[in-house]
Amino acid sequence: MLSNRKLFKIIDTASYLVFLAILVIIPLFMDKNLTNFYIIPKQYVFICLILLSVILFTTKIILSKKFAYRRSVLDMIVLGFLLLNLLSALFSVNKYDSFLGRNNYFVFSFVFLVFSTVFYFLITNIVNTKNRWHYAVDTLMYVGSFLGLLFLVKFIFSMDMLAGLFPGAINTLDKINMPFGLFMIIIFILSAGRLLKKNGEVTTSIVYFITSLVSFGCLLALGFTVLWWLLLGGLLLLMLVGMSSFKNIRLGWLSGLFIYVILVVFFIAFGTPKFLQANVPAEVSLGMAPSWTISSHTIFSSAKNFLLGSGLGTFNVDFSRFRATEFNNDPWVWSLRFSQPLTTFFAMLAESGVIVTLTFIFITLFVLGYIFNIWFKKGLNLAVKLGGDDDVEDVRLDIFLVATAWVILSVSSFVLFFGPILWWLWWFLLGMLMVGMSFINSNIVTYKEMTLEETPQHSLAFSFIMIVMTAGLVLVGVWGSRLYLAEVAYTKALTTSDYAVAEQNIIKALAHRKNSDIYHMALARIYLLEAVEIANSGNSDIQKVSSLVAQAVNEAKTATDISPKSVAIWENLAIMYENAAAIVPEARDWAIKSWQTAKELEPTNPVLFWRLGNNFSLSNNFEKAVENYQEAIKLKVDYLDAYIGLARNFEGLNKFDESINTYKSTISYGGFDNSVILFDLGRLLYNRNQGEDRNDAEKLWLGAIKIQPDFSNALYSLGLLYESRGKKTEALQYYYQVKDLNPENQDIVSKIKSLVGESIVNTPEKNTEENATTDVDVE
Repeated sequence: MLSNRKLFKIIDTASYLVFLAILVIIPLFMDKNLTNFYIIPKQYVFICLILLSVILFTTKIILSKKFAYRRSVLDMIVLGFLLLNLLSALFSVNKYDSFLGRNNYFVFSFVFLVFSTVFYFLITNIVNTKNRWHYAVDTLMYVGSFLGLLFLVKFIFSMDMLAGLFPGAINTLDKINMPFGLFMIIIFILSAGRLLKKNGEVTTSIVYFITSLVSFGCLLALGFTVLWWLLLGGLLLLMLVGMSSFKNIRLGWLSGLFIYVILVVFFIAFGTPKFLQANVPAEVSLGMAPSWTISSHTIFSSAKNFLLGSGLGTFNVDFSRFRATEFNNDPWVWSLRFSQPLTTFFAMLAESGVIVTLTFIFITLFVLGYIFNIWFKKGLNLAVKLGGDDDVEDVRLDIFLVATAWVILSVSSFVLFFGPILWWLWWFLLGMLMVGMSFINSNIVTYKEMTLEETPQHSLAFSFIMIVMTAGLVLVGVWGSRLYLAEVAYTKALTTSDYAVAEQNIIKALAHRKNSDIYHMALARIYLLEAVEIANSGNSDIQKVSSLVAQAVNEAKTATDISPKSVAIWENLAIMYENAAAIVPEARDWAIKSWQTAKELEPTNPVLFWRLGNNFSLSNNFEKAVENYQEAIKLKVDYLDAYIGLARNFEGLNKFDESINTYKSTISYGGFDNSVILFDLGRLLYNRNQGEDRNDAEKLWLGAIKIQPDFSNALYSLGLLYESRGKKTEALQYYYQVKDLNPENQDIVSKIKSLVGESIVNTPEKNTEENATTDVDVE
């Protein structure tokens, strides 16, 4: 019996150490062997450590033949939240993304949610004493302080501690700085709040003070206004907590918090001083208005979407489907496709529906109800166990610090988008809050125990359940390892220039995870690039090129079968068909069908209409091309590429006046700052030759070469114009420039010979810049 107790104590200690390891490793861990340093590595190590904790928990059950479990009042609600998200994933427009997530950006997948909820249950069972609870909170603060120091050292002393291992990494939490800033707010709230305690030890107080300064310094370096607003809310709650425990706090530090409040208000009103801010990379995200528009249109598009959303992790589909036409007016991001909204609230609403969103809000309100209950009623039914009223008051202050941090983090889900680290932090603080409140109110977490009866029937049933659980854990571990190895192989494929090695690694990745659209797309690109390289070589193998192009098309087609609602996947397939059209003419029709599918999935994107118009034009279907170019211009009135395509296809229909007028209509959109438009319009006027057309053509071509001095076609056209006027000197001047740019072009050599004779064709002054010209005939 004594040895069993020691063994159980060892297992308990090991479980707690694994729990602390999660707090240390998750914020710090990155893996350069994967394409994204942050997203996949953190999720994999999180899942691995959770599985280890579950194995320890299961081992204790097996050895003791006793199922001991600490049940919180939130358990059933959390399980209901998990079940509702499962329904959303099952009825998703892309089940693979909903269950497994993405490797190139973060989405809230069902697998990640499962392990997050298991993490919550582990917290309520492993953190079962006040000392363990305090150690866990302190561990988070120490890790946060270390992360903050890394960040400040980089920008104050120019010492980049991460550059050698992870080039370009700003911090170890996320590739963007907003989540890092929010993490620093949480660390500041916890550390500054702990300084309020009157009876704190000097050493720990110094550590908390340094941590609070470091976290605040990081916020100064970032200088984001939204972070100042969130910090202001946290500071006001901290002051409220301090005033509610007036007899047990340091009044001097409470006054210090008031100084912080004044500073933050100043930064909100006038902005953070520039000399205090770090030069961090700019961050682009979808705006508030389009995020709300897309989310609201998604939930009101059908009864299923209203209840369960489009599916976990499928905001990219919603964005394409409900992208507003006004989005095309943005001069910077109109051509981008966003896979995430501005905030987690919008993502949850669109992806999971109203029921899951309301459940999330209910969880927040439910926990707040218990916080207010302890705040106002001050339930002290465990005061004797903890050592008296003073001990309970001390615990209350710490609980309210964690509550403040969790409330600010929950509120931030309505203004920021949560990545894996912020979701992990949210579940951690929630679990710690429930455990902390249980120290005061014993009804929040209750102990349940079920002892196995010593009968053959019960022993057999118990053994069977344990075997199934163990086998399940092993299978999950093996499956996770395969996914990780797939990611490693995929990364190796992307980082090599050897097509054979890249192909071998992608095939290896697909062997581990065959239903990844990303892997199939990557393999398609490899085949296509190899085909292009062979085709451009001196002795091209037509049969080999054809085979590679066919393989590229097949892989791209497989990707569309896996993700039929992804516009990016259909774009990739269309591009594959476009390249195949040089070998298989009917592939042009396949490309058109692919672009039409992409257009149906994203009906407000002018680029898709433009690409479709290009393909109709190459098929000599000028009428259809004109229709698509006109539709592209309707969606984006300043879309110069669409104007160029429209004008050229009007020309193909012999509608020269319409073509000329189309070019002229681009004046107000900057068209006359475009050398291609100037050249084409000049060419049309030259060929029409009515009134002042050729004089206007001269001005346009001169303008084109002013913008682009090495524009061979414009230079040659000026030469023809001056030659037709009998100005041979001026004509030769431009012909020689064309020859310098295209020394292998025999047509221009012949043209010069016809004017001056062979002996003086080779000019002494040569321009070494070479730009191949595609057409030197104005006609």
